[in-house]
Amino acid sequence: MHIQGKKHLAEALQALSGIPKEHEGRISWESGALERGTFELIYNLTFTPSVEGHIKDGAIWHALNECARGKDFSAKFFIQKIRAYLKGLLSKEPRSFIAVAQINAQLGAKLPKRIASIDGTIDIRASLPPLCVKVISKLDGYERSRLNLHTDFNYMTIKVTSTSERSAVDAAYRNMKYALGVINLAADGYGVSKRFGFPNAPIGKFLSASPIFIIDTVAAKLGNWQSENHYPSQWKRNFSVWQSQPTDEIAICAKHITYDLSRIDFKERLIQSVLQFQEGLETSHIETALLKFWTGIELLCSREEKEPSERIVERASSIFDDHRHAAMRLNFIQEFRNRIVHRGEAGDHALLCAQYGSLYLGTMIRFFLWNRFKFRKRETILDYLSAPLDEKKLLDIIFINRKRLDALRRRKARIASHTA
Repeated sequence: MHIQGKKHLAEALQALSGIPKEHEGRISWESGALERGTFELIYNLTFTPSVEGHIKDGAIWHALNECARGKDFSAKFFIQKIRAYLKGLLSKEPRSFIAVAQINAQLGAKLPKRIASIDGTIDIRASLPPLCVKVISKLDGYERSRLNLHTDFNYMTIKVTSTSERSAVDAAYRNMKYALGVINLAADGYGVSKRFGFPNAPIGKFLSASPIFIIDTVAAKLGNWQSENHYPSQWKRNFSVWQSQPTDEIAICAKHITYDLSRIDFKERLIQSVLQFQEGLETSHIETALLKFWTGIELLCSREEKEPSERIVERASSIFDDHRHAAMRLNFIQEFRNRIVHRGEAGDHALLCAQYGSLYLGTMIRFFLWNRFKFRKRETILDYLSAPLDEKKLLDIIFINRKRLDALRRRKARIASHTA
């Protein structure tokens, strides 16, 4: 682990040195000054390889306390303590957890028992494993209410190993939201739908109906961390899945996606686009949903360098039969996205933009994975999407490229004859 301090690190540490007070061996900090100072420390430190934010925060907090106890706020001492903390944390033996969440599918709505996810398999079940039931039954009323569990919904579980509870929750979140996104893709759980009377509600069919929480399988206790959840319990009947689902199609779709992820060179971008897709379907804020869907489209359709949004719209619309109409809709969605980001306002068409945004993102995910040309490299796909749609222009480009290819072959032949 390489930790590099920027030029203002020593100054920031010096400013923090006068804040802590020691009483009977305990260090106390004035919260306002500490918050300002720790932000300056975060800004003035770089970690190679990168470190998750919550781990970085814990390391800095630990090092500051060590500096206060040792009365040494030098940059060298501070970085030594951070490095020692990270070494101890990362050398810990991983612990085993079961991550749990509920899906808004009634017990009678049959779903596949297992579905392939990013780092393992999600189990979908009507009841929890005995260990989980035992741990939850021992919780007091307040702790149990925080889990927001429903008696009539299916559970999702996945086994996770991690050195910390927070990282375990993050890993479970990534896998479970991805799996829900795949289920929605496979079962067409997105697109334009009626939401009369529910102005602030999710637009997806399959949603997480509870927070994601973890159970330590060795200590047999509930973890201290859990994810947020915004399932609209007050409208539960309208946001529950009741009918049986095409279980084989869902399981096969998940398996195919998992297989194809191993064959493309943009695996993480594709995963992130599925996560943006599911987070957009789950949020109760239409403006947030619109931003999520557009971000997912950008992840797939934009190059590494900064590009105007018109290029992204051109690429995304080009795969549709009526590409002009698709471009109009995508431009309309992108304009609403700009109004939200730059002016803090949405409008009466925000819901429609979000619903169509989910349709376009879902279609783009499918194309990037399963295009008929079997393109596996993202740059190749982007080159294809960037090609003109006018037949004459394409023929002219083909004509010029063939001439260039012939010239290169002749040049190569001349060089070979001269060196022979």
